[in-house]
Amino acid sequence: MSPSSAVAVVADAHARLAALLRHADALPDHAVAPTFAGERVADVLAHLHGWHVLWLGWLEADARGETPAFPAEGYGGDRLAELNADILSQHAHRPYAELRALLLDSNADACAALLSADDDRLWDADARAWLGGQTLGSVAHECLGAHYAWGEEALGA
Repeated sequence: MSPSSAVAVVADAHARLAALLRHADALPDHAVAPTFAGERVADVLAHLHGWHVLWLGWLEADARGETPAFPAEGYGGDRLAELNADILSQHAHRPYAELRALLLDSNADACAALLSADDDRLWDADARAWLGGQTLGSVAHECLGAHYAWGEEALGA
């Protein structure tokens, strides 16, 4: 069951990120599940960080009264594999330690932004038409805790 408050989403995110990083830190950097498009443990962290950057961009555009490109400029839901490949290519040169630090920083930024949002609007499916009926709170959970659970699966957990 998905969390239903910003505080619960953040608590879940912190717990799942800690579990993911314990697992990731214990692996050699080439240990990923064959179902993941990346080749390194660092690629999993890059993927997660990239989605945090997208999340923060959506919030910034929404706060300016703009309709964010969702999921990203030039990408629709039918092109998520391409978007994910582009996120990986942006970070292919970065070592594990750098991506780990970026992930921790972007997680902190994403959680802080979530906690500063109006909790009632987070769970209102009509509050943001650009989400196509999803709530911002549920999308936050998908970009945070649920995504960290996916990351553990990508690492073979």
